Amino acid sequence: MMGAMMGVARADISQCITASVRCQASCEAGIARLVSEGHPADSEPVRLLRQCAELCELNARALRKESSLARRTASICFELSSQVARSAWLDPNASSATLARDALFMARACRLLLFSN
Repeated sequence: MMGAMMGVARADISQCITASVRCQASCEAGIARLVSEGHPADSEPVRLLRQCAELCELNARALRKESSLARRTASICFELSSQVARSAWLDPNASSATLARDALFMARACRLLLFSN
């Protein structure tokens, strides 16, 4: 078991990696949708999704490499994906439901890594 994630089952780590990759893809799709709808690339919603996508990618990499910083990336990813899920849930656009689901899945999947020994 990796040093940074002692006490966490490998299946939980694998689930967090999968959720991170899925959330990253949803955030990137959300960015593409917002830009196609005319939102500027530096608008708050686009920046939020870009940060989330980049952090999800970093989190998956850190977990795969068994980085000693993986708990930190998971913690920040948990926080940011929770914000994205809340924001997407409140968006009336139907395609935001998928983003909300994937971001919430990410937050739930990685939550276990935060509260392990």
